Amino acid sequence: MKNPRMKDKLPSPIHKRIILTSVVIIFAFSIVLGLVLSQLYKKSQITLHSIDLLSAVPELVRELRHDKAHELNLPLYNTNKPLSPSKQTDYLGFICHKNKTLFWMSEHSRKKGLENICQSLPSSLPEPELFFIHNLPYLVHEITYGARSFDGTFFVIREASLQLENLATIKRKTWLSLGLLFFIATTMIYSASYWSFRPLRKLADELNDIAQSQQEQLKEKYPPELEEVTEALNRMIAQRKEQTQRYRHAMDDLAHSLKSRLAATNAILDDNTLNREGMTQRIMEQVSQMDEMVQYQLKRALLGQRGLVRECTPLQSEIDNLTRLFTKIYADKPVTLKLYLKDTPNLPINKADLTELLGNLLENAFRFCLETIQIKTQENTEAFYLIIEDDGPGVPFPFQESIFQRGVRADQRNPGTGIGLSVCDDIIKSYGGSIKVRTSGLEGAAFILRFPK
Repeated sequence: MKNPRMKDKLPSPIHKRIILTSVVIIFAFSIVLGLVLSQLYKKSQITLHSIDLLSAVPELVRELRHDKAHELNLPLYNTNKPLSPSKQTDYLGFICHKNKTLFWMSEHSRKKGLENICQSLPSSLPEPELFFIHNLPYLVHEITYGARSFDGTFFVIREASLQLENLATIKRKTWLSLGLLFFIATTMIYSASYWSFRPLRKLADELNDIAQSQQEQLKEKYPPELEEVTEALNRMIAQRKEQTQRYRHAMDDLAHSLKSRLAATNAILDDNTLNREGMTQRIMEQVSQMDEMVQYQLKRALLGQRGLVRECTPLQSEIDNLTRLFTKIYADKPVTLKLYLKDTPNLPINKADLTELLGNLLENAFRFCLETIQIKTQENTEAFYLIIEDDGPGVPFPFQESIFQRGVRADQRNPGTGIGLSVCDDIIKSYGGSIKVRTSGLEGAAFILRFPK
């Protein structure tokens, strides 16, 4: 079986793009650098090969003055007198007309058989340049002195085969060095980018573990540049977990709430005192209330308790509706309901929340009481108090705190889910209030609800 993390170990697309971009930039820079160095080496070789040009030109000019004194309007030389032997040199001199015909060439040039050289040379040469003449490389210079009094160009050339070989060797070594440098730089960039992306790979591994429920949040230490990202991801993970939990609780709460409505519907169907029209009306009321419960729980799941609209709800009407409902459900139990409602207050709570809250507490009271349920309200400058008591078995002291936790039940003999009181605790806390259970004066349970004003 393939490891799901193997994909994360391979370079990511962004990693590949960064490496490819860097490699292309280094490659282009290497090419440009190589071309620049080649030109510099070429000029350097030309300079080195021309270092003794100044000492060779006077000999060529002396030979020119001897051969062409009359044509150049130079001081007359005794042309019948043989020219003294010149120093041994490999510089060759030429003067070419603008129409590329030969006017004069030095003695050594004639020995080389370069009578047609003017066809291979330009009419003007601003700086020394390499030319191939008769398949041999020559370094060509233009000398202005020799032809200044004549309509032509004075060229001095020198064979550069050895220098060209040296230049080729230098270029080859340069390109090899640049190639090695390119390889080293590419390797270093890959290593640096691999090390730089290590925190992101670690982050991907942790997110993969979270997706597979192997851990709940990001725990590793990350560079400062990624701290804001990891903190935001942890908040998002926590919100997602909270939302998932809220959905789960909302579905549990919905099932718990619908149970009472379904029981009431069954009780209505079993009521022989109702005619068909009255039974239909009562059932439609229960269906309408069940629809309201579904919408309410879905809204809680999406927005949470704090997303619901706050309002004040009359207490008396809700108690009347719910007592009628539970009286039908528990019709076989003679229950006496005592109400002590001071000025029938309006509680600062959403109507659906109050219905859910009273529905859970009154259902427990009707289920566990022997014959009496007592509801009373109190008020001071800071809060409203709603107290629901019964004369049942009560809640043992060890469970009076934990009974509001989801899934905890104090009574193991009767069926139940342990959800109702947890829902009550969530609702009352969302309004900044509190709920607690004590032993009632009726010897049963007394649930005390506090609503801040």
